[in-house]
Amino acid sequence: MFSPLQRLTQHADERPDDPALIAAEGTMTFAELDRAVSAVAARLRALGVAPRQVVATDLAPADDWIVTLALLRIATRTVSLTAVGSVPGFVPDAVLARPGSDAVEAPLVQTVDRLWIEQVVAEHDENAETARASTVLYPRSDSICRLILTSGTTGTPRPAELTVGAVEHRLANLHHYWTDHRRELNLMTLSTTGGFHTALACLMHGTPYLTVDPGGDRHFARAASARVQVLTGSPVQVGHAMVVLRERGIELQGLEEVRTAGAAASPTLLGEIARTLAVPVRGVYGSTEGGGVCTRMLHRGGEPDDVGEPVPGIRLEIVDETGQPVPAGETGDVRYRGPALASGYSGADPDRRFRDGWFHPGDRGRLTAEGHLVLAGRTSELVNVGGVKIDPASVDRAIEGFPGLKDGGSFLIERLPGVPELGLAVVADASCDLRALDRLLRQRLPGKHPTVFGHVSVIPRNRMGKVERGRLTEEFRRRLELE
Repeated sequence: MFSPLQRLTQHADERPDDPALIAAEGTMTFAELDRAVSAVAARLRALGVAPRQVVATDLAPADDWIVTLALLRIATRTVSLTAVGSVPGFVPDAVLARPGSDAVEAPLVQTVDRLWIEQVVAEHDENAETARASTVLYPRSDSICRLILTSGTTGTPRPAELTVGAVEHRLANLHHYWTDHRRELNLMTLSTTGGFHTALACLMHGTPYLTVDPGGDRHFARAASARVQVLTGSPVQVGHAMVVLRERGIELQGLEEVRTAGAAASPTLLGEIARTLAVPVRGVYGSTEGGGVCTRMLHRGGEPDDVGEPVPGIRLEIVDETGQPVPAGETGDVRYRGPALASGYSGADPDRRFRDGWFHPGDRGRLTAEGHLVLAGRTSELVNVGGVKIDPASVDRAIEGFPGLKDGGSFLIERLPGVPELGLAVVADASCDLRALDRLLRQRLPGKHPTVFGHVSVIPRNRMGKVERGRLTEEFRRRLELE
């Protein structure tokens, strides 16, 4: 049996009244969660949902977790569309969506909300079906059990296929870099690899899974009441959490650690965590396709591009354009492999990210003599401006802490055809002096500074907090009437 489902059954038998799910709708015990998962699984089978089918969910966070566990019990291939939306050309076998959802179409569409789940459980109980719905086993370790959409910083999301073996390996090693037995608030949703594996780990360890309210902040108060010990999220999510905790006077007493992934935590954020929370910070470098790859403890004066040493089970190499490994200290393309690697994408892989058992994330970097990976930008993001290659992320870091600046993101734009320029979009208050910012960047980044500036209400970011530069380019092309 898939180990998380086995643990759910075990906890329901041995500790039925312990909390298993803490959400806006209330708290569910392990016994209640197991009963709901069993009832929903039986109803979905009756509706025609079958093993190996691709079933997409677009549901409220707590409902998504209940239904996802039910789908795993049926041995389907699950994918959460929450906060992602549809993917062109991606047609699942079934869609389970909240009322009013504009999720992708499918041969079978079922509306699901909390009332539906409660009715299913009540009917299950009334029919005296006291036994759990039988679990359908995934036949092999290489059976696909989960699809997770990778959004990247540009382009269209693609579903990465995770096998039972890859998920089990990740779960067995999460304590090295991501999630352990401690109570945790993970600000990432189930639609992300980080959120999905945290939820599974909660079942493994018998700790409650705390859902996150999209567009709301009630989960912070619940986290305080639950005495969470770990706060996890992208740097943008953790930064937002710091603001909410401070403004609402919420204290996470008992907090022991902050973990970040998806981007480099800025010195300002690390300083704020040190002052306000006084807990250590762990940084994780990885991907949906590979899981956690490298990790290290962060501090304000450290090298932000040093993402640490590989986690157990990961083989990491730096290679040249021919695919040959380069000596330590030389910069090249990052690639890695291991038993936690996704088996590939559902559909085409035009960039050939998966090659000969390796995954190529599109990052550039070098390995130090100590075995640490130091990143040097993304191959796909490097822009050529007047013959000079520029990493836009370096510009984003250079504006960190500028007076009056709340957020910013750089992008490429052509005001004259064939003449690319670097632009910078900023979220700033009235005290922010863009002329002074321009002068500062010319000093810090001579020859690599932006020449187009503009205010925006928000910097578009993906689920992991990375700037969606293509959307900024589109916005400023409209503003400058370059269509």
